[in-house]
Amino acid sequence: MSFDLMFQQANTLYLSGSYKEAEKIYRSLLTFLPDNPDVLNMLGLTAAAQNAHREAAEFFYKALKKAPRPLPIYFNLAVSLSAIKKFDEAEEAYFHVLSLAPQTSEAYRNLGLIEKQKGNLSSALDYFQKALQLSPNDVTLLTDIAVLENDENSLLKLVQDFPDNPYPLYKSALLAFDQKDYDNALEKALKADALLKDFDIKNLIAQIYLLKENYEKAADYFHQVLALNAQNLDALIHLGHLENNETYFKKALSIDSQNLSAHMSYADFLYHQKRLAEALEEYHQAVLINSDVPSLSNNMALILRDMGDDKQALDLFLNAFLKDKENKLISINLFETLVMFHKKEPTEALKIAKLWLLNAPGNPFAKRLSAAFENNIPTDDLIYSENLFDSFAPDFDERMQQIGYNIFNKIKELNIELKGKILDLGCGTGLAAENLKTKNSEWTGVDISQKMIEKADEKKLYHALFHDEILSFLLKNEIKYNFILLFDVLEYTKEIEKIFLKCSPIPLLFTTENAPADVQTFALSETGRYQHNEEYIKTILEKSGYQNIKSYPLVLRQEAGKDVSGTLWYAS
Repeated sequence: MSFDLMFQQANTLYLSGSYKEAEKIYRSLLTFLPDNPDVLNMLGLTAAAQNAHREAAEFFYKALKKAPRPLPIYFNLAVSLSAIKKFDEAEEAYFHVLSLAPQTSEAYRNLGLIEKQKGNLSSALDYFQKALQLSPNDVTLLTDIAVLENDENSLLKLVQDFPDNPYPLYKSALLAFDQKDYDNALEKALKADALLKDFDIKNLIAQIYLLKENYEKAADYFHQVLALNAQNLDALIHLGHLENNETYFKKALSIDSQNLSAHMSYADFLYHQKRLAEALEEYHQAVLINSDVPSLSNNMALILRDMGDDKQALDLFLNAFLKDKENKLISINLFETLVMFHKKEPTEALKIAKLWLLNAPGNPFAKRLSAAFENNIPTDDLIYSENLFDSFAPDFDERMQQIGYNIFNKIKELNIELKGKILDLGCGTGLAAENLKTKNSEWTGVDISQKMIEKADEKKLYHALFHDEILSFLLKNEIKYNFILLFDVLEYTKEIEKIFLKCSPIPLLFTTENAPADVQTFALSETGRYQHNEEYIKTILEKSGYQNIKSYPLVLRQEAGKDVSGTLWYAS
């Protein structure tokens, strides 16, 4: 078969989307004519169509050395360079295009898109306007300008005026997505998808379904993305998590071994598979790409902590904290690891806690821990509690399962039935109502954490929910309830006497954590929680007017594999 026939056959395969088959023919042609610019250009286009833009750029550069007609090759090169974020080189290639064909509006538009990505919005607008002068009725350009100028009205008008054009619909869907209006975003993205089978549109739909927790549809659309673009890293990474399949992560890394997100996602997957050594190695690879990402230090520290290396974990947690001091999750991880380390090496743990406080004197977790290690009584119970439980809210229920939270089983075992109006102080995510509510009860919840209240509200178990500190709520409300509950609450406040006095004479059901034998009243433990002497609790209850007082020993939870002993109280 002649060169021309083989080249034409390869082009036909390329145009039909059979990129692999086309590539084989193009490569075979190169064995005869290794410097043929047309073949090299088509190999570049074939690679670009499969999202292999680094490889594509190499083919385009080779083609340009021999090309008698460089204009389209410069344009193709610019597109691929832009895709791999080599913006300066991409702009240079577009300038070559314009030097050869000054009326190329698409080159001006693409220069505008590059400048937008670089954050140069004024320059981007200039390029868009130049493109518009050449193509004054171009809906795509008008859409780009509306988006750049954040002109929502103009964008909506373009959607109305051009209902069969997917681009304004897609951009309008993106705007709604950024505004967290996911229903609106989905409606517009689905309409755009019906008009044009484009992997960016399908990827947006998949992301929306992911946020709406419709994982089956999210996976379906990510597969559709891959059908159009087999090398789409975003789809591969998400499918790896959605289908619990590491093949997708490996494919993503085979496409781009320097992709930070792929390494981090694969490491997360391995960590949740308990493959700690492999996860640690993936995080090391990610650090080699970018060592300034706080979550990398944090996640490596979590693995080292699980492997028993608390000291090295603490070094990495401190490193992560210093890079991102506002991240509460990093603070909690540092806090919890220091508590564990304090059991083994109290002197060294205190030094690290003081170093942390020195670097963050206003951090409530650092302040709490230093006070706990030095047997001081802190002054910031409310700030600490609010920050702590805001951070715990997203996965609080799972945490309680993991630590064997045992209070509700004990209450059921004792046949304590809660009837009438129940006030759940420190309600958290609503676990008490979830476990103890009956058709004969109406529940009101109060919590210092707004995020906990939001989680409780999702369960639709409470008649009313209040974001408030519990003593503040008691002082400013007329308390007319049949029962008041305080589960895992008094471990975080010094105001027990005031709380009991305000609750009296309404029956109380609450828990306390037991103090060591040498503690006469209460003390702050090394975990940052208050522990109470049982006789002290009984005395306060009696002073508050409670006469019928019953106490039941129980294991509150597991901590570092050990039982935490406490008491369930029933006072009326």
